[in-house]
Amino acid sequence: MALLLVSPVLLYAETLRYEASYTGVFSAGEILPIAAVRLDSNNAELLVPEKAIQLTMEVTSAPYPFVERHFPFRVRYRSIYAPRGQQVLALEKYEQTSRLKHEINWVDAGQGKLMRFRPKGKSAGEQLFPAVLQPWLKPGQRFEFHKYARHPVEDGLLDWLSMLQVMREKPLATGQEYVFSVTDGKRLYRYHVRVRKKQQIEAGGKKQLAWKLRFDAVEEGKREPAHRPLYVWLADDAGRTPLLFENRHPLGRFVVRLSAVQ
Repeated sequence: MALLLVSPVLLYAETLRYEASYTGVFSAGEILPIAAVRLDSNNAELLVPEKAIQLTMEVTSAPYPFVERHFPFRVRYRSIYAPRGQQVLALEKYEQTSRLKHEINWVDAGQGKLMRFRPKGKSAGEQLFPAVLQPWLKPGQRFEFHKYARHPVEDGLLDWLSMLQVMREKPLATGQEYVFSVTDGKRLYRYHVRVRKKQQIEAGGKKQLAWKLRFDAVEEGKREPAHRPLYVWLADDAGRTPLLFENRHPLGRFVVRLSAVQ
């Protein structure tokens, strides 16, 4: 991992690679690799008054013939956030399965809301696509304004990727808890993150000490959990590299394990 020091904010430039696997009723109890995952962090070239970080997660079934034959998928989540204010500035969701879903969100500071853009908007020409996000589009591709998100942009609002990055910079101790406001571009969630314990795990081809974190979420205005608990292990070192992700579902166990650091 390469670290770039830009006073007074520490910005990351790194590439992490993972393998995602499933174990459960659909794999007869065997570990079935299902996807390759890549997580990139680097400086964002934005015309904003403070430094920003761009985070990108790409998930693909391409390396795994069985999954590629029966349920091929390509997923990309991307966000830009300002570390100093711990504030999301933009986020993108791209999902290609049997159908394509693609939207880009940008924080309209004046309105205090998220602007949602899609290839075909509802209000073409009403709001222009942000020029600073043009590199997110393919040559000749156009996105049009769709609508504003229902919830306001709160101070400290994050998306899932920037929340993970913020947790990598927090002091960790057993029993410590953090609370975040997190958006997916449409809904607002309250995330509770609890530091469970420090333990030795195997990831990246070696055993190492890591902090086990539990992520729980509730959607704003609702009482039931938004999803089952997600567990994340961060390396017990200065970089706090995410080593392992685990989610247990009634139909099986999903694990994303670090395979390489570039």
